[in-house]
Amino acid sequence: MVKRVPHRQSASDRTPHPASIPATLRRVLGILVGAIVGILTLLFFSGHLLIGGVPSSIVLEFLQDQPAWTAYWQGDRQALHDRLSELGVEEQIKAYYRPQIPDEVKLDQHIHQLLYLRTGYVGEAYRVTEQGLLVLKSSSEKNP
Repeated sequence: MVKRVPHRQSASDRTPHPASIPATLRRVLGILVGAIVGILTLLFFSGHLLIGGVPSSIVLEFLQDQPAWTAYWQGDRQALHDRLSELGVEEQIKAYYRPQIPDEVKLDQHIHQLLYLRTGYVGEAYRVTEQGLLVLKSSSEKNP
């Protein structure tokens, strides 16, 4: 009777089978994608994520407001502006940016530029340059 000696694994036996590498990679990628989606979701609902320069919490509020949504999709700039004013959107955006832009005139211009780019509405105190930038009207433009 021949006694068998237990087989010891060599280093080459311990390497993963080539077919198992893609499965492992898929698991790692799945975990990373899940983590990224989770982080983005957290940032979105906490208002720390900006969408077109607007805090996501404000975008979410807009998306949940039927009159604002309807005015936007109908292209009714004045109705949209009025509704956003009723919701206090301009003030909410200003509150978000105020720590970065302490000058109230520059802050107001920045917020109006954001709103113009998203809605097409031009505030009464502004005019649009050929480059699409809002600038304050001069006193002669305000009182012709």
